[in-house]
Amino acid sequence: MQESNWHLVAACMLLFQYTGDAAYIVMPDGRIVEANDTCQEILGIHRDDILGKTVDDLWDAGIFDEKVNVFLGYDDTDVNTLLHSLNENGLEEYNVKDAPRLSLYAIERKTAVTGINKLASNGKIVLYVCIPIFKDGGALDFVISIVRDLTDTMLLKSKLGKMAQDLEYLKTLQFGSSFIGSSPEMIRVKYLISQAASSDATILISGETGTGKEVVARDIFSKSNRRDKPYIRINCSAIPDALFESELFGYEKGAFTGALNTRKIGLLELANEGTVLLDEIEDLPLTMQAKLLRALQEQEIIRVGGNEIVKIDIRVIATSNKDLKKMVEDGLFRRDFYYRLNVVSINIPPLRERREDIVALAGTFLNRANEKYKRSKFFEPSAITRLEAYEWPGNVRDLEHTVERLVIIGDQSEITGEDIEMAINGDRVSPVKEMPHLQDMMDAYERQLLENAAKKYKTSRKMAEALGVSQPTILRKMKHLGVKPE
Repeated sequence: MQESNWHLVAACMLLFQYTGDAAYIVMPDGRIVEANDTCQEILGIHRDDILGKTVDDLWDAGIFDEKVNVFLGYDDTDVNTLLHSLNENGLEEYNVKDAPRLSLYAIERKTAVTGINKLASNGKIVLYVCIPIFKDGGALDFVISIVRDLTDTMLLKSKLGKMAQDLEYLKTLQFGSSFIGSSPEMIRVKYLISQAASSDATILISGETGTGKEVVARDIFSKSNRRDKPYIRINCSAIPDALFESELFGYEKGAFTGALNTRKIGLLELANEGTVLLDEIEDLPLTMQAKLLRALQEQEIIRVGGNEIVKIDIRVIATSNKDLKKMVEDGLFRRDFYYRLNVVSINIPPLRERREDIVALAGTFLNRANEKYKRSKFFEPSAITRLEAYEWPGNVRDLEHTVERLVIIGDQSEITGEDIEMAINGDRVSPVKEMPHLQDMMDAYERQLLENAAKKYKTSRKMAEALGVSQPTILRKMKHLGVKPE
């Protein structure tokens, strides 16, 4: 070797002493004549044990894993593209049987070569770049082999790839601000919604009163292929038994005493090409279940007092706060109708079983109430602790109305744990220094009164009798104040 090239060898070794890469010099006969200290860190062999050995000696010593020997290409290879592909598809897909020992291949081909190998000694994945250096006359002088540890890099890329997949998965589960919950239970609910929304399958949503069944139903509708078509909500607990058939199927002129003198279109026909929500389906009379079952199976109805078959195309979502399967066993719900509804089943857990969601829900309800009533209240830490500790028998609706009362009553900005305690127990929340709006107080009082009556009497008819008003008045006020029958 010419003296100038020995200086080049020294310069190369000095350069790679500080890069963090292992590097060694291979002569045309395959002997290793120089190596830096990083060889021990990456290759697991001291530089003194490398010097004087041949490349074949290193392979024969079992330093490299013959099963993972990937030849990537020559000097014109786009290494970054190949590494990205390796990260996507794994090493095995690119493994080449009897791939060349790269330093010797660079000597033979007299061109730079690139490859990846797994070290048998420590399991590391390393990138090899072997660069030939020529004498002034064009003859090969030596090959510098540079070895870079890719283990952490590929592991990081793998983790980032997994995180990106998780992020995309979570994006598919995103819903509007009306649907709040990041607990494992609600993530599963969101996943079921994302899977079922795009189909026309009938969905049965179950859960205790106040868990948000109607909110879930609307989310399904908003993400379905029918989202631009009608969405008709039918409250099965609010329709008198005698009027079910005429309300759902409609009737012809003069079909019965008290009927209008014109044809009335039923709710199912109004929902044609859209979605029908059968809310509180457990209150549907048995006789009506049979008729509705036929309508859903055949996708056709006959109006009361008529004989014309009317074709309909509807997607059905049903909700229930009762155990319908037990009702079937007790003879209170038709078995065939239950199986027709229970194609996709979504159960919403009560709030006490997903306490992780309480803070997010309470914060959302607080912001809404602050905006509605022009307030600027906030929760103190003691209030958050108390909110999370309470059982919330009325679930999300109970929490929402409690937060609304806390915003309406009292003029101080902070909401304390004591305020929460008193609001839950129905006592005065705090001293009133500035009188709130009379209408706000009346609405809050009427809402509480209706909620108590709903829990006790179950149906709007019995509630009306107990409170001394008409059933339409009860239904109108319940709708206005957001109160649902139990």
